[in-house]
Amino acid sequence: MSKSVFIRLFAGLSPDYFDGIPMILLGQWLLPVGIFLLLTGFHAKRSRKAGVLSLYRYGTVLHWWKWHFGKGVACGLWTGIWLLLAALSCDIALGNAAVLSVGLTLKISVLWLAHMISAAALFTLLDLFCIRRFALGGLLLLDGLTCIIGYGIPKGSHLMYGMWGMYLQSSLCEAGGFQAEAVIGAEAILLAVSFFMGREYLKRETNII
Repeated sequence: MSKSVFIRLFAGLSPDYFDGIPMILLGQWLLPVGIFLLLTGFHAKRSRKAGVLSLYRYGTVLHWWKWHFGKGVACGLWTGIWLLLAALSCDIALGNAAVLSVGLTLKISVLWLAHMISAAALFTLLDLFCIRRFALGGLLLLDGLTCIIGYGIPKGSHLMYGMWGMYLQSSLCEAGGFQAEAVIGAEAILLAVSFFMGREYLKRETNII
């Protein structure tokens, strides 16, 4: 196991463990995901409280949704970047930065950030509904369960959402890994679908044609 905090937290789980589910490593993977979702939820709660005042500024509910959704995704991006930088800072302080090349760091960061941006989009969408209190736990469970299913059914692991942010499961690291470009594209589609679902829901709720 790498001594690097950055690699342990953000590179994901190696396919070498397909003979069993490494629960400790899964916990390490889910730790920054959980922190990310917690901070995203805190931002969503603050943004929701300011929603009434924002509606006056943006004129219509749909204009507000564009602003609110964009702000949620942007917050997710910056939260993810700060978490990555915090782990890198720990490695520098502990003298472990030597194992991290610029290329490796960028590959891990891009995959993880794309995954977290899609999670932020889903969180922002779920925050529209009365089930918002379950959004954090639900998304964390989604990541964890789909990862476990991927280990149980290796042939279907490429389709498992919980593995999409893992560099060690990707073609960037393993010849048989998922195609990073395809996964990032799928997560971009997920982001767009989240936006349009939210818009259609608000249209229906506010009777906008």
